[in-house]
Amino acid sequence: MQRQFLPTTNGDDQPVVPMSEEQKYLFDLKGWITLPGLLDSKTVDRVRQHQMDFLYQRDSLPPEERDNHGGDSQILLDHPVVVGILNEIISHQALASEDCYGFRFDHTYTSHRKAGHDNFNPHGGGGLFNFSGNSHIYQMQKGQIHAGLIRVVWELNEVELGDGGTLFFVW
Repeated sequence: MQRQFLPTTNGDDQPVVPMSEEQKYLFDLKGWITLPGLLDSKTVDRVRQHQMDFLYQRDSLPPEERDNHGGDSQILLDHPVVVGILNEIISHQALASEDCYGFRFDHTYTSHRKAGHDNFNPHGGGGLFNFSGNSHIYQMQKGQIHAGLIRVVWELNEVELGDGGTLFFVW
């Protein structure tokens, strides 16, 4: 039986899409999942244009869109599929309601990497200093996934092996 999480709609009143059993399995197995094709090509084009304007022509944007999650990029903050996943793995449901997510966004940023980018420096948390309750670790408690330090990455360009840009670990 699927557990009901709140909220059931996002900020645009679109129904939240619960995390599927396959997504839960893959997240449990790998520690990450990819969700290709969440945005149609027209939306990707509009979001990409907003991001480029934000980075390189900020003054050309209306004041309310001069942020990397303003304008057409707002959909990246609470896409119904992403909300469903965050509800499942980091939401504190005691604080959630139809009007309030049970999770918070710590920060957002835009990174524009060009083909050939070679400054890749991953980090992996506290290493030997991880402890129960540490937000860097993955836990299963009472049948519920908890992984407190989650990053949502939106790649707005095609990703091809060997082209540089965003790197994804695959195993």
